[in-house]
Amino acid sequence: MAIPSGTLLAQNDATHLYIGLDITSETGTANPNDYFYFYVDVNDNGVIDPNRDLLFSTISGNQNRLYKFYLLGPNSNTGVNPSQVIPSLLQSGFGASLNSATPHRQWQISFALSDLNIAPIDPAGPSPVVDYGVVTGTVGGTSSDSPPNAGGNFSDLNSIVLACAPNAAPAPGVGPIIAAIGLIGTGDIASDGYATIAAPYYLNPDEAAFCGTLNFIGNVASLNALWDGGLPAAAKKYQVMHRYGATLAAANAATFSPILQAWSNYEIVGPLDVWQSFGPDASGFYTFVNPGTPYTIQNLLFQWTTSSEPDGVHQFQINFFNSSNVAVALPPGVTSPILTLALDNQPPTVDLINILHGGAVVPACAIVNLTSATDGVQIQFEAYDPEGDLLSMALTAQWGHGNTPPSPPSPPYPSGIYSDNYSAHASPTHIWQGVTSLTEPASPAVWVPPVTCAYLFQIEATTRSTNGYSYPIIYATDFQTVTLIKPGSPVVTLVKEKALAAPVGLKLPS
Repeated sequence: MAIPSGTLLAQNDATHLYIGLDITSETGTANPNDYFYFYVDVNDNGVIDPNRDLLFSTISGNQNRLYKFYLLGPNSNTGVNPSQVIPSLLQSGFGASLNSATPHRQWQISFALSDLNIAPIDPAGPSPVVDYGVVTGTVGGTSSDSPPNAGGNFSDLNSIVLACAPNAAPAPGVGPIIAAIGLIGTGDIASDGYATIAAPYYLNPDEAAFCGTLNFIGNVASLNALWDGGLPAAAKKYQVMHRYGATLAAANAATFSPILQAWSNYEIVGPLDVWQSFGPDASGFYTFVNPGTPYTIQNLLFQWTTSSEPDGVHQFQINFFNSSNVAVALPPGVTSPILTLALDNQPPTVDLINILHGGAVVPACAIVNLTSATDGVQIQFEAYDPEGDLLSMALTAQWGHGNTPPSPPSPPYPSGIYSDNYSAHASPTHIWQGVTSLTEPASPAVWVPPVTCAYLFQIEATTRSTNGYSYPIIYATDFQTVTLIKPGSPVVTLVKEKALAAPVGLKLPS
């Protein structure tokens, strides 16, 4: 509601009444002598009852602490001990808001209902009513009352009717500004930066880090709330703030600074896709585009090319500004939480180290004569991810025309020759690095080839990484070939054909 010095905003839940005093008339610089008085007629009887009705205010020198006074009569109170502590809280501020782009005085009050002599709200009602008066001013300066003579006459106070319904509809635009990274909702990204989505969604990252080029998609409801402010203070620009740390703790302790990158998008204009480029201006601001304008990548706030960024923990926050580069307060229900992304652009290290026969190393492309029907080979390999984001590894054999071995009948070899995956190693820290050297099958077992042929042995490993549209997308592979000859196989002898010699005196045609 409008008050003589600005605007009063009110909202409540079951245990608190939240009051915002947006004093747009108090501009210039923050004045420590600014004050407010908030009077409450506790029993709503329209008269001042001594030692029952209340006054809430600051005291000199402390703009961020709320004090509770009892009234003795018109414009008279008991005073207060400066060490008093009450459940209600106060936070002062000075800056722009949706009501004015000019920096001005603001107070946010969180009244505990117990301080107002109101019990926790019963959803069945009736709705409690708070009859109040408010005075704002500056010590030694002017003041304004709503209603007039608010501290001397309770016969015509303002009223706030508190809501009782526990599931009242949320304010339009409620939610975070960044809705998704690609197709992964930010609600599916944990506080440590890893994403998990269960089936049957389009993609199902499992404690996955991020990689590649990432699209930051805005929440259309929140963007519309910012765009449709209809005031000079409405958002026209934004900054993408960024900080980095090798660990989550290091990122949390780092300082935010604007991140500057450029991207392109296509605006849909009738039947045409019109190419447009986007990037920051000289001050690091991006233009806030009307959320209703159709694009091929709708509501793309920021496109982050990560190839030159260090792996680790990156954090982002979006701040909005008006056309004069003054910060814009977020509309009710709109939030701009810090978004944390774990980044891992590195492929795993894979190496088919050796093929072993009888414990001896078999060179690549060699021919191995097996000694019995149960004789075979072992494979020594590496499948390792230093960052600990390994998803899976698989050791396979191929021969002939697309042939692969059948799945062995029992663990630990669920497919091919050997495989393993993150589900067997999952932990709260998400760390699974794999192996730097493993020999499979483990001695004394060997892998017995089904037929005599040339074989390609391959190790492949994949990391838990996503660009928001596909998962997984980073893998590495290595292979080696040998020929394995089973006992009893026909031996093919290559005979070198002698060149024809011309009889003496006979000339062969040229």
